[in-house]
Amino acid sequence: MALRNNSVGSPRTSHRLAGELGVVTAVLVGVLLWQRLVRETTAVVFGTPGAFDSLLVNGLVNAVILLGGLVAFVAAYAAVRDFDVGLRLPARGDLPVVALAALLPVVLVALTKAVGVLTGVEFNALVMMSVAADASLRPVVLVTGLGLLVGVPALALTCQVLVQRSFERVMGRGGAVAATTLVAGFVMVSDTGGLASVPETGPLAGVVLFALLVAGALFVAERTDDDRVRVLAALPALALVALIALSVVVELTSVAGAVFGISQLAVLAVAAYAYARTDSLLAPAIAYASFRVASRAIVVFLEAGLQSW
Repeated sequence: MALRNNSVGSPRTSHRLAGELGVVTAVLVGVLLWQRLVRETTAVVFGTPGAFDSLLVNGLVNAVILLGGLVAFVAAYAAVRDFDVGLRLPARGDLPVVALAALLPVVLVALTKAVGVLTGVEFNALVMMSVAADASLRPVVLVTGLGLLVGVPALALTCQVLVQRSFERVMGRGGAVAATTLVAGFVMVSDTGGLASVPETGPLAGVVLFALLVAGALFVAERTDDDRVRVLAALPALALVALIALSVVVELTSVAGAVFGISQLAVLAVAAYAYARTDSLLAPAIAYASFRVASRAIVVFLEAGLQSW
């Protein structure tokens, strides 16, 4: 595979890694801007949807345009950077990895629900979605299906191709799995519960700032031999990381919330691991789909009629 480059010991590794972080940040910003453009355009063309059928049609059109543009962008990006996207089925020997990707998200959702029951926190308060007690299964299935149609491919293309394949160029497979988990865990964990289909605006702004601070620190380090100056140049980036870590801790209001947050990171990690092991986009897609279906099943079948936020 053309992208495998494990020159981690190179003296230019920090610069190459910073450059790759800048590229990843730029493409994530591009994905977010495309999603905003599609949303605003469909809102102008179709107006504000009213009835459920109108909402569904609007959502379907939005999904087709969003995914079409994202697929075209990812294909062009992969071609330019000579990436193997992984449009293949996993090999027979990779079935245990695929099984792990399918089952672990279900176990994590069940664990989160169990902790919530023990601590008095409803699962729907964590994912911030609910259904009426007498809700028909048809709209639930249609909305869930639409969410899978958009969310699963968007997550796999964004996290695995745009982020993971990029980091593999300078970090190798293992390092890229860790980096993808951290970056995706920061920008793809939605503030409305669950994993977002595209990067969240606030966290992505933080990544942009971090990339700029890292670039600035490296720029200063190249132009001075004074270690004290180099340390001072690196302090803003380190302070930003510390501030982000502190804010994450402060936002945790319950044990169930902490378990849910760790579960989302674990899903992103197993998706990245499965992709690295199988070289197939199907494996991470299964992990994301399993997590979304299991989460929706808890809300629909165990918490119908409840709204706890």
